Amino acid sequence: MKIETTHPDPEAPVDPRAVAMLPAVGGFPPSDRGLFLAGYGELCRVDLSGRRALEICGGFGKLAAGLATAYPEAEIIGLDLYAASGPEIEERLRELPGLSYVAGDAFDLSRYEDESFDLVFGQAALHHLAHDIDGLRREVTRVLKPGGRFVFIFEPLGHNPLFAAIRAWRFALAESGDESNLYFSQFEKLAQGFSKCEVQCFNILGYPMKALSDRMQSLAELVQRIDHRLMSWFPALKKYAANCNLVLTK
Repeated sequence: MKIETTHPDPEAPVDPRAVAMLPAVGGFPPSDRGLFLAGYGELCRVDLSGRRALEICGGFGKLAAGLATAYPEAEIIGLDLYAASGPEIEERLRELPGLSYVAGDAFDLSRYEDESFDLVFGQAALHHLAHDIDGLRREVTRVLKPGGRFVFIFEPLGHNPLFAAIRAWRFALAESGDESNLYFSQFEKLAQGFSKCEVQCFNILGYPMKALSDRMQSLAELVQRIDHRLMSWFPALKKYAANCNLVLTK
């Protein structure tokens, strides 16, 4: 399958439901605002009212809650190895009857029937699951309905040697044993069984300028516009961006 590479225009109109979900970003830097808005826009591209969605590796479940707030008539399940719990979680569950949290493994969705979800998604999750692309693909394609979508938001690309080196240094300092970069060859493998695969690429100039742009919102916005121009003029650069969103359609 041919992978479509894009770079969403940072000046394009933004879905207000995507803006409302920005608190789910948590501690991620302001320079990535455009990336998250594009990713959350993908979650809202199809009206989920009366439909069913599953977040995998959802952690504390903020993004699942944001989507449940945007679509109160949808059923949104947040799955993680450890079920989200605590007073804040209990309050969310009281306010959002369509939301639930469960403990489980993204590689074993056997509790769910075939073709039972309209959307499966994750945030900063795929690079923790890339050691078994085949297993992940089998489970997700099984539970997705025809036409269903599989979306990953804020993932690291590894084709740029400079950015890969910066990341390796950061991983070493943090002693992050389960962090890894992602590559288009893995996306091609994951896309088997899907009818469409789009990789939204971000951060060519922005990645090495994060230290400055995260302190100046106006600079961050300027860098995002420059990135968009560069990738529009030189499409081959998109593969060497620092980050991406991945959107697959069954």
